[in-house]
Amino acid sequence: MSVHKPSMSRNQSALDQSSLKTFALWILWSAISVTVFIQLYHSSGILTFIQQDRLHVTWVLLGVFAFGVLISFMHVFFLTREWFSSSRLEYRLMKHGLQGVKLERNRATSRLIESLQHIDHSGGKVDLNTLSTVEFSSHIRTSRFVGLLGSMLITLGLVGTVLGLTMTLTGLNGALENVSSDGVAMLLGIREAMEGMGMAFYTTLLGSIMGGVLLRMFAYITDNSIESLQDKMTRCCMVYAASNLHSSPQRDFQVLNQVIEGMEDRMQSLNQALYESKAAMRDFSEEMQVLKASTKMSEEDDEIFKQIAVHRHYAKVLRYELTLQKKLANFRQRLLAAMGFQSSKHHAADSE
Repeated sequence: MSVHKPSMSRNQSALDQSSLKTFALWILWSAISVTVFIQLYHSSGILTFIQQDRLHVTWVLLGVFAFGVLISFMHVFFLTREWFSSSRLEYRLMKHGLQGVKLERNRATSRLIESLQHIDHSGGKVDLNTLSTVEFSSHIRTSRFVGLLGSMLITLGLVGTVLGLTMTLTGLNGALENVSSDGVAMLLGIREAMEGMGMAFYTTLLGSIMGGVLLRMFAYITDNSIESLQDKMTRCCMVYAASNLHSSPQRDFQVLNQVIEGMEDRMQSLNQALYESKAAMRDFSEEMQVLKASTKMSEEDDEIFKQIAVHRHYAKVLRYELTLQKKLANFRQRLLAAMGFQSSKHHAADSE
């Protein structure tokens, strides 16, 4: 066991270093970008032109570039987290297999493994390349958006070039009109023409460098990172979860084993419920015994209740006897009336 621990720690450190490769490349290219801007500042005086830009085209270019760099930095940060997550998932796939992997939240790599688990559990067919493209689509779209901003910078640079040429032509036209009449107006026209030429030059330069070179390179770094991450996850799934990707006797055996394990879990739950019900019935029986013992009467109380019961029965018998006597008297009166002795009976009753 001690022999494997150093090798495992070395492998984990190597994986961590490879996970930082995208972030390191982004930082390196950012340093190159800063160097480019410093060279532009010292060689061409571009900062002075940006401050004096009346149409603010260069401000728009710089704003779009800064926004693209921010988006790219956030994307690289999330991709670095994806790389660390992929390293952990690779280790778990190697140790526990596809169904035993513990997933992480809000990760494209975890969503890929979760989708494979669901397909494997349902017994479906896996298209690993298409599924990988779908799960990493959000990262692909973000990288394309950074590339789109680079193309927009090139277009905005061309728009600035056209505006600068328009200003140049306007200034030259004004200068030519005032060649013989007003020297000051001619100088102002020439100055406007030079400003237009400067705008055409600087906007083309900034759009080409920031959009065509810098942002395109940022987008290429993220594109390459996404493709490498997809290749890594595809390799991990094909190596450590090959039996789960295609229908095979081993896959069917694993599914059957999972069903049996689920049945064992349900049997254990049922046994636990039966044990708890037996315990509840035992407690109920004990409570009934206690209640019976608490309501048990003494011998004197038993004799009193017996006498009460005898008197109650005697009273019931007397009520029944009175009822019979009333019924017998009524029957006798009806019999005498039927025999014609009703009048004599009434006279006897009157005489009495």
